[in-house]
Amino acid sequence: MNRPTTYRARAWWQLATAFALVAIASCGGGAGVVGSGGTGGAIGTAVGTVDGFGSVIVDGESFDNRGAPAVAEVAPGVDANADVKLGQRVALEYEAGAVARVVRVEATLTGAVANVLAPGRFSVLGQTVAVNTSAAAGPITQLGGGYSQPADVRAGDAVEVHGVLVHQGASTSVQATRIDKLAALPAYLRVTGLVDALGAGNPPTLTIGALTVDVSAATVLPAGTALATGQAVTVLALPATLTSPAAGAWQLRAAQVRIRALQGGGLDDYLSGAVAHLDPVAKTFTLGSQRVGYAGATVFPATATLASGQYVQVRGKVGTDGVLVAAGLEIRDAASDSAAQLRGNIIGYVSASRTFSVRGVAVDASGASVQGCPASGLADGLYVEVDGTLGSTGVVAGTVHCEDEPSDALIQREGVASAVDTATGSFTLTPEEGAVVSVRWTSTTYFGGVTPQTLAGAKVQVEGTLAAGVLTASKVTR
Repeated sequence: MNRPTTYRARAWWQLATAFALVAIASCGGGAGVVGSGGTGGAIGTAVGTVDGFGSVIVDGESFDNRGAPAVAEVAPGVDANADVKLGQRVALEYEAGAVARVVRVEATLTGAVANVLAPGRFSVLGQTVAVNTSAAAGPITQLGGGYSQPADVRAGDAVEVHGVLVHQGASTSVQATRIDKLAALPAYLRVTGLVDALGAGNPPTLTIGALTVDVSAATVLPAGTALATGQAVTVLALPATLTSPAAGAWQLRAAQVRIRALQGGGLDDYLSGAVAHLDPVAKTFTLGSQRVGYAGATVFPATATLASGQYVQVRGKVGTDGVLVAAGLEIRDAASDSAAQLRGNIIGYVSASRTFSVRGVAVDASGASVQGCPASGLADGLYVEVDGTLGSTGVVAGTVHCEDEPSDALIQREGVASAVDTATGSFTLTPEEGAVVSVRWTSTTYFGGVTPQTLAGAKVQVEGTLAAGVLTASKVTR
């Protein structure tokens, strides 16, 4: 299989383009910096929200990530293997055939909740965060880490927030696409936003919302790039440097400031976010800090009217003037497309509620139409395609279609680990039913809730590809 299934084949999205090669341009909140990786091949980027797995689906576009590492920057210049989750913002680098090279998980905020303004609205590091419960406004906010409803968020909680920047007059807020409660603050706090102002005093500072950042000792990336107002940046800082000299005001000393930018490499770039500064006469708007021109774009749905605040995905290239020239523009709301898709094996099926998980995502199939499945109904291990809508903690299935497990697909197995050999990176997985599986892990395998040293005797879920009787794990979770 050269490319994973594309769930909504759209002719408009397949149009050929002939725009100039991308230079460098700023992009919106949570966007990542991705480049050619030095291989010399043509590449493209997809910066957006994960809304399914089939391999990995970013705002409805499917990318084959079977051989791609998933990473997150956990300290300045330091990447660690990461778990890609529904609702996360990612910066994905891909090559011809929609084959992913790397998936970068790009949290918008990581820090402690300063105060709760209302149920579903709170502040972190001087930034206001809002939960989205309306599919018409973009991806429904996913909740994890023990949160099941917006009211669960409490002041003092350590959280990781993924989201898009929404302009509200002269200020911005974060419309969350995913919120996870953390057991503790990480080694570095993280804040992504637009630079509202620069201070040339001693020390030099930049302002993001109600946060003032001391950049005197910060490494600014890309190297040699000057900070400027209006840029989208991500700041990493040690928690001990955070202070609050006045109510509602926060100060932080940055270890690193990364200017968010798209680096093109010949293929189209995808970018999603909330429309702001819309000019229907000039046919322009902004996503975060990225200016977009859509005069020549094919718009989907064709009957839709573009409006400020809408969540959209654009495809195109950046011109010499820094404007992202859109060849395609999709308004991503409940009226245009099904909001979530999953392909994988059923794990943890509960017949009474018709609930289960696929690819680590909770699925509620209580009201779903079941197609092509055995007469006995749904069961653990069946390979299914799920199409539905986003709930706050997973997918509410509209249809569940059973199919034969593809020989080259990402699959899931659950069982007890034994015969662990850390020297060869292998173990044996014994399920409650079915055949014993030989598992191998690599340097890019993500371990969650378990380590190679604690694998023996643990009940785990393994996701990966099966070849020659060996399951090569991309993810092992307890």
